[in-house]
Amino acid sequence: MIKLYVNESLGFTERSIDEFTEVPKDRVVWLDVENPTEEEIKWLSSTIGFQMPPREVFGDIEISSKYREEGESIYMSLSFVVQQKDDIKVEPVLFFIKGRYIATLRYRDIPTLLIFLGRAQSQRLFFQFAESVFAEIVKIEVDRIGDRLEILGRRIRNLRKEILQEQSQEVVKDISYYDELNITLRESINEKLRVLSHFVKSPRVNAQTKRDIKTAIDDLSTLLDYTGFYMHKIDSIQNTLLGLISVKQNEAVKVFTVLATVFLPATLIASIYGMNFKHMPELEWRYGYPYALGLMVLVTVALLLWTKKKGWL
Repeated sequence: MIKLYVNESLGFTERSIDEFTEVPKDRVVWLDVENPTEEEIKWLSSTIGFQMPPREVFGDIEISSKYREEGESIYMSLSFVVQQKDDIKVEPVLFFIKGRYIATLRYRDIPTLLIFLGRAQSQRLFFQFAESVFAEIVKIEVDRIGDRLEILGRRIRNLRKEILQEQSQEVVKDISYYDELNITLRESINEKLRVLSHFVKSPRVNAQTKRDIKTAIDDLSTLLDYTGFYMHKIDSIQNTLLGLISVKQNEAVKVFTVLATVFLPATLIASIYGMNFKHMPELEWRYGYPYALGLMVLVTVALLLWTKKKGWL
């Protein structure tokens, strides 16, 4: 599916594909492509010169697959982090810039693009260059990453308090989720820094857009430091959690060990008088049974008092 947006004084106006030839030549055109068919790819190729890369290239980490220039065209692949209830997904978006055209190719809804479209409409943004549209999208994504890291920082601080109160399975799941989110955001930031550093060097990009992208690069570098800081905090929380669990386990093991030690002499006495050998004087003794019981109780109570005095119980 291809959505055609024309940048005008009131923001972006959606047009049908059939009206493409009627778009004024001085207007920036945004083509938002989602799950394209072969016919749509051919249409993009014939109208704006877009060449569809293989789908597997989207997940490649090589910078040659993330950024390349061909003639007057720029191809960039950026990953966008999409959070769900209990899952974190990374969705690639391919950006194509050529002259007054910018195309975004994706395979699912990307919140950043939806926010951009809404902001362009509400603030009536007008763009003179197609690369300026890309810079605005990058700016929104950087702001979203910053907001996520700010929320993540608050949750990490609350998590430290929670583990001191309880060490439940839910707390462990939260730690794992926040750790994965932080690492995913860190990888996304690193990728954007690599791609944008090549983008600002391109002679096809105007000076104002380069300044905007350099500002975004500075912000991303700062956010990258935050992810490193949060990584250490999460590691510290994990170590604290393991320490608290170890203390609880040690307390339980100590109690069982002391109890086993306390009742061991009584078990020994019961075992001796349970052997039923023929020549055992106590078998014929009238008070043998209460004597054995009393001896077991006496030894057990004595050991309990001794361990309590030592502070083991």
